[in-house]
Amino acid sequence: MKSIFLLSWVFFLSNVVFGQNFKLKECVVIGQFDKPEDRYAVEVTFCEMLNAMRVKATPASNYVKQGSDINTLISDSITLELAKKGFVTYCIINVKGYDKRFKKSEVLPMFDEALERASIYKLYKEDISSVTLELIFFQNKKAVFTDVLKISNIGKRDDVIKRIKKKVPKHILRNWPL
Repeated sequence: MKSIFLLSWVFFLSNVVFGQNFKLKECVVIGQFDKPEDRYAVEVTFCEMLNAMRVKATPASNYVKQGSDINTLISDSITLELAKKGFVTYCIINVKGYDKRFKKSEVLPMFDEALERASIYKLYKEDISSVTLELIFFQNKKAVFTDVLKISNIGKRDDVIKRIKKKVPKHILRNWPL
């Protein structure tokens, strides 16, 4: 009996942690990149794709002044403003690495911890053929869904954005809980 209870509890927790009960209806897209132009390009690109799929999305750049600390997103005033507009889900996008396969993170940070992370990778760098993006979705400051996206056949920065626009919508429809 204990093993059945334990197995049920593990199954329940895995469903909660890995997004089985999560449905993406809206989100604030946060790009964690050193260059403001990379952050803005990724945020806007993902918002355009999500809005086309009837997911209400807004870039964090609209709420964080250029040069300001990204942690201002967790201030009460901005959180309340976003909640009034119907945004309670946040998606942090960053680069996981280059030119190899990466798995989803098994241990996910809390929202404020994730915002404090420094981006050690750029969206594009010379002599790479692929970049892997990590996306972590948060509700109530807890991670509810995560995914990794490998963008291949890139030769310059603009190729990354073009490939995202081409590949990601199909990936979202197949793998994300919409």
